[in-house]
Amino acid sequence: MTRDREDTQATPDGTALTLPHLVKWVEMAVRARTERALRDLPVSGTQLFVLVLLRERGEATSADLARMMHITPQAMTTLIGPLRDGGYIDRRVDTTHARRLLLRLTPDGAAMIRQARSLTPAIEDDLLDGFTDEERVVLKKLLGRIARRFE
Repeated sequence: MTRDREDTQATPDGTALTLPHLVKWVEMAVRARTERALRDLPVSGTQLFVLVLLRERGEATSADLARMMHITPQAMTTLIGPLRDGGYIDRRVDTTHARRLLLRLTPDGAAMIRQARSLTPAIEDDLLDGFTDEERVVLKKLLGRIARRFE
């Protein structure tokens, strides 16, 4: 018995897939398509997400960003180094806690976000090929509800 490609609710042996498995598959597809779309830009999809977080949050420490992205502080250090070197973010000493360094988006970082955003419709169209406009809206709303719970 062959499995219908659209039946992502079960494995070939009929075992039901869990929501975490489905989300992971989607995450891998999103990451692959995003990296492919951004290949000509000097930042990765993950680095772009750091820039977006800084745009939304204003300023943050690298430890704060690591917590938001559910990665280790060491991994965050690896991500932000090239962003600082490229002039997309800068840092300053926190005036209330002199030992803390706050990262913030630069004008070049904001321009990079705008440039990458111009590629977003093609990524979404690829991922959501075959979905109706209504299904796209519903999916975005539902994913947004889940995402807000973990901000």
